[in-house]
Amino acid sequence: MKTPASRIRGSIESAALMDRGGRPTLRELLSDLEFDASSGTLRLNGDRVVLYHSEADRILRRELIQRLGEAEARIFLLRRGFLMGRSDAGFVAASWPTLDRGDAFTAGTRLHMLSGIVRVETVFNDFDFARGRFSADFLWHNSVEAEQGRDRTRLSQAPVCWQQLGYASGYASHFFGSLVVYKETQCAAQGHECCRVVGRLAEGWGEDDPEVILFRSRIEPARAPAEPGGEGPAVVAVPPSEPEAELLRPVLPALERAARLPLPCLIAGAGSSGQALAARHLLAMLGVRPDDATRVTVFSGHRPETAALLTALAPARRGKRRDVLPVVRLEAVDALPAGDQAELARLLAEPAPHGRARLVATATRPLSALASGGLDPALWLRLAPLSVDMPALRGRGAELPALAADRLPDLAGQLGLDLPALEDGALSGLAGDPPGGGLDGLDAVLTALLIETAGGGVITADLVTREARRLAPRGGELDDFGVWIEAQLASGGFSLDAHEARIRAAALARCGGNMAAAARMLGLSRAQLAYREKARGQVQDEGE
Repeated sequence: MKTPASRIRGSIESAALMDRGGRPTLRELLSDLEFDASSGTLRLNGDRVVLYHSEADRILRRELIQRLGEAEARIFLLRRGFLMGRSDAGFVAASWPTLDRGDAFTAGTRLHMLSGIVRVETVFNDFDFARGRFSADFLWHNSVEAEQGRDRTRLSQAPVCWQQLGYASGYASHFFGSLVVYKETQCAAQGHECCRVVGRLAEGWGEDDPEVILFRSRIEPARAPAEPGGEGPAVVAVPPSEPEAELLRPVLPALERAARLPLPCLIAGAGSSGQALAARHLLAMLGVRPDDATRVTVFSGHRPETAALLTALAPARRGKRRDVLPVVRLEAVDALPAGDQAELARLLAEPAPHGRARLVATATRPLSALASGGLDPALWLRLAPLSVDMPALRGRGAELPALAADRLPDLAGQLGLDLPALEDGALSGLAGDPPGGGLDGLDAVLTALLIETAGGGVITADLVTREARRLAPRGGELDDFGVWIEAQLASGGFSLDAHEARIRAAALARCGGNMAAAARMLGLSRAQLAYREKARGQVQDEGE
């Protein structure tokens, strides 16, 4: 037996809302909700719906953040909401085919309310389907995503209603046949009385808007791959996630350029400067998930599966579609044995009329060190044209406090810990005394801070200083020249006499052959420089 699920409770104000707005009203929607005990189904106008506790979504959210990190969890829930909203829009259009299009469009707010997710209050909703015009402003009261559980407000520094935001965007996009993007400008989780969202067509925000780029690349259903014969590889405009945005900002134009050219790309940097994150972002722009790329990691003293690497990078056979060519991610290319570097250079020099796998290589030395012997010369010439140099964190002191604040939520999510309170200016000391070890060192300090405050503590300036000093590497970091020396020694050594002679020759050339001036430049007396030059000449004479 089917029984209408129409019993409602609420105040007089609540009852008034049941008949407000276009059709179907909340009362009409509720009257179309039927439960069939014999089949265990709940249906809305014939389509099956389900009823479950709000804690289920909170469990999903926590698990996503813990396993994917906050940035990727947000993208997942935005996309889930977008697809749900688009599906509900199609359901309304099909279930009430005689509805005025405007009523069907606004029914999304009532469906949202019927589900118990939020109460929607319209500030304004200006739309014109014929002219392609849309602008809306809504208040969201009692948002379930802004609750921690049992009607307790979630505390967050940023808006948290990700799935609802995606839902509103997907629902509106269905009716306009074009992307609509909603933004949450305030959230109850931030301490506001209610949440506020603003919606516009993507063109209204601008195609260079970070959220529009995100929706185009990660939220909207993927477009079909380009047909062969197009101009270069397909490139997806992908904004970096919040924890990565500040870190990658100096190299984003270079990465975008690399994504558009079918050449191997080299991402270099001193030590841990974010090379892996830059490589992952480049893969995203190429439309490749990290797990779908062939990954080769080189460890010191370990010979990688060079045969497998070379096979993966071999030119494609005739008939291979260019848009499905794989991507090879080679980590620490500068640690490849010299012979393997030479072999890789020979392979990349081979003609590939039908294309080859894209090579994305990272190195743990800056480009200056790689150019000065850190890579096999032939391999350097193959990788250098499309190369990216990640700036060392030690030289980005002024940016470190903001960078650290961006990374804290993501690290907390990975550890399954609540984000602790942050004392004003607590991270400012990082600007004057950056942690050693680059990005790895910064993450180590932030992880230690999260562990120290896991019981509900506050991150203070004193705590940051203490943990940074405790974790500071005891050895000093190498500058570019030190890295170059290490590279030379790792590749078999070099002639100290020959390099001294080159340095003296460079100083003499810069000083126009003036022995006294060149000696001052080198910290020597004129007699010492003349003696060394004479000794060098005698050695050469004897060798002849």
